[in-house]
Amino acid sequence: MIQTAKNSFLILFFAGLVFQSCNRNDVYIGKVQSLDSLSGAINGLVKENDKTDTVILEKAISRFKQYKQFIQQNVKDTISKTEADFLQQFYMSGNSLENFSLNRHSIKARMSLINSQIEKLKTDAKNKSILEEKLIEFTNQEKKEANYLIEASQKQQQLFYTSLQEFKTSLKGVEDLIKVRNNGQLPTVIKDTLSL
Repeated sequence: MIQTAKNSFLILFFAGLVFQSCNRNDVYIGKVQSLDSLSGAINGLVKENDKTDTVILEKAISRFKQYKQFIQQNVKDTISKTEADFLQQFYMSGNSLENFSLNRHSIKARMSLINSQIEKLKTDAKNKSILEEKLIEFTNQEKKEANYLIEASQKQQQLFYTSLQEFKTSLKGVEDLIKVRNNGQLPTVIKDTLSL
């Protein structure tokens, strides 16, 4: 009877170990799958970010800088309310495009960093070379950072499209203002560029 109780206890003990080991495997497998999904979301974001028309962005920024310089040097007198409205829209949208260009590079660098961290964490999870508690903690941290990055990137993309549209809308009024002060001509460098 005592021997049977000992055997039952040993069977239960080893069954518990096997169950606990399977449970741990489930945690590691689940986190690897979760990290795969997260990596897929970040890679999708990279592709979306790469779709931004950088040629139009650079043309708009170049035109903004050149027109801005001309305006600062040549528009010293009083302007009409309509001209002031176009100028205000021109400056706001042009500055937003410049900010977008800078932020875009920062976001791309951040995407690359998060992707490499996710890949390292996936490797650690697959090899079970990280404690379960740390795996859960780090996975949650990466999810939080990825969500923040996705949200920031989407806001930047929206800012780009809105600012570009506002910039295009303001161009005719700004060009008219420049022509009035430059004998009906746009600055020579601008005339040679392709239209937006």
